[in-house]
Amino acid sequence: MKYIFLGIAINFFTWTGLSAQDNGHSQPLVIVPFTFNNYHLVVPVWIEGHGPFNFLFDSGAGSTLLMQDVVDSLGLEIAASRKNVGVSGAHEVGAVKGVHVRLGELELDDITILSTSIPFEELDAGGRVHGVIGYPVLTRFVVKVDHTHNRLEFYDKNTYRYTGNGSELPIWMYMRLPLVDASFTLYNGKEIKGVFMVDTGARADIIINSPTVVQHQMADQVGRYYTVRQRIGTSERRSKIRYGRLRSLQLGSYMFEHIPVALSSDNRGVLSLSDFDGILGNRLLSRFNLIFDYERARLYLEPSSRIGNAYEINSSGLLLTFKNARPVIKEVIDGTAADKAGLKEGDLVISINTRQTTDMTPEEIRQAFEGDDEWVEVVISRSGKLKYTRFKLKPLI
Repeated sequence: MKYIFLGIAINFFTWTGLSAQDNGHSQPLVIVPFTFNNYHLVVPVWIEGHGPFNFLFDSGAGSTLLMQDVVDSLGLEIAASRKNVGVSGAHEVGAVKGVHVRLGELELDDITILSTSIPFEELDAGGRVHGVIGYPVLTRFVVKVDHTHNRLEFYDKNTYRYTGNGSELPIWMYMRLPLVDASFTLYNGKEIKGVFMVDTGARADIIINSPTVVQHQMADQVGRYYTVRQRIGTSERRSKIRYGRLRSLQLGSYMFEHIPVALSSDNRGVLSLSDFDGILGNRLLSRFNLIFDYERARLYLEPSSRIGNAYEINSSGLLLTFKNARPVIKEVIDGTAADKAGLKEGDLVISINTRQTTDMTPEEIRQAFEGDDEWVEVVISRSGKLKYTRFKLKPLI
């Protein structure tokens, strides 16, 4: 079931009358458009005058990452190596110091770049992601992530004053990552107050770290659920994730009802930490225009044009990715309709309901696998042979 507004008839979100207007804000120094790629924010970045390279703008990134082959091709000198802890665990990275970076028209000097050999997922429209940038920009400027107009606005952190009427949340920094307070309620009525990372690089509504899941015995208190051994980040490592719903989530002045949640069981990486309770991802955050003001330790939330969108619920049992701008099945969840229909990881999706996927946008392709009690007809290519199948969509949670 999809949930829609309640307040003006809201079923999942209670609006408290805050304005989305930017009344009286300072003028931005620079505006950089981003591409909204399946909840990732993709921006153009130049390294030492070379580029543009595709970077993810990620508030959950405490460092600037760049693929090792790009570091090599640019002749950048690695001065040291260190451990970098991400969602997939700790891995060795090389550090390149004193790099000049340009993000759109924003010039940044003396940036330390960490090289990584772990590849990022390909962009929907084709092309690769070369790197990630976050904290080094967020700490130098006040940054507005405008999900309504798909752009980043950068303000002078010394002179900026917020004069809007959005919801104001204090920020705590943990290892260069922004944390905020939030609370949620389980279906047994238990209310839990926690601290959560604000992560525009996470494709989720909310993820609960494994220690918090265990502490509050959450596994059977998230309504109807399904469990899958899923790849963590872009690595090949898999971890068991349980997907369900929370009865409600309170974030600042906003309450979301029956919001999807992912429960981690990980024993390494960020999702295994007990220092904070979980992650607020960009499926939730994109409902807002976000203003990060690290100088004053504040985050402001203003409703974006996506505020009233229905939750995206897996109804097929498929997880899709795109390779060379074509939809490919990334994973099939055991026991789901897609699994019973014989679809497999690696299948290339040729058509959906008689429509060629080459004539569909990535958003249309994903939406075709959403729904309730609807039949979907699929033609896939496997090992050079076409296969037809059909199955009925039913939300898994």
